[in-house]
Amino acid sequence: MADLINEILNKTLNKLGISKKIEEKRILDLWSKITGNEIKKHTEAKYINQGILFITVDNPVWSHQLLFMKKDLINKINKELNKKLVKDIRFQSGKIKSKIIEEIGEDKKSYVNIELNNSDIREVEDTSNLITDPELKEKFSKLLETQKRIKKWKEINKWVPCPQCSVLISPEEEKCSICQVKENNIKLDMSKLEEVLINTPWLSYNEILNIFPNLLEEDLERIKNKLIKNMKNKLDRVITEAMKKEIDTNEAKVLIQNYVMLETGVHPERLNDRLIKKVIGDNYMKVYKCL
Repeated sequence: MADLINEILNKTLNKLGISKKIEEKRILDLWSKITGNEIKKHTEAKYINQGILFITVDNPVWSHQLLFMKKDLINKINKELNKKLVKDIRFQSGKIKSKIIEEIGEDKKSYVNIELNNSDIREVEDTSNLITDPELKEKFSKLLETQKRIKKWKEINKWVPCPQCSVLISPEEEKCSICQVKENNIKLDMSKLEEVLINTPWLSYNEILNIFPNLLEEDLERIKNKLIKNMKNKLDRVITEAMKKEIDTNEAKVLIQNYVMLETGVHPERLNDRLIKKVIGDNYMKVYKCL
């Protein structure tokens, strides 16, 4: 029966497009459960992106300690999830913010007793009706109602939309905690990163993390794609100039090799003519062989 309920729930959540959000929320909630009270006092799970769980820590001493515990923490979380969803954990210094219920504090009763209008009720019913199992439907309906009441409580108490993602935040905050953490993560010297990729184009994401520990994989891919496009345009020009003997042919050869390594991630010692031909094509390969 439990397996059937889980199957129904997963299908329904996928239809609603919120399966991933609920899974991410579960991971964040698990952090407090698996770490215990002492670590919980000094840390807060902020968000997860591409399998990387970002944790804010209130002092450097705890950050250092948690680094030694990272592998064990990842294993514990994934064991609870029964899936290998968390691949890495990043610890960052910052202020530990209160959870929603703590923010609501003594006004919790106000939030619980907030009435939903007909439109809200109809929306909850329409969404819940996608679930056929009565027990599961009731629980899911209560979850949606709670979310709507919390949102209304925030609106009544003059919470404002986050300028980046529109999630409601208290008037004292400039942006929500998740957007703040993401903003801190992308404050990288992109020109330095591009320089590293040009000089060592074969480096993998994990290898680059040793240089840029806060870099997200999606940001690396975006920058690599930009460099690949620029390098391809330069390649067209340089090969033409090399054929006319207007530049050093070795410059063209190195550019081709770097382009292939950036495109494939292959290390220099594994670079060969077959791979180069596969990436640059027959025509450019003929030119390359003459360089």
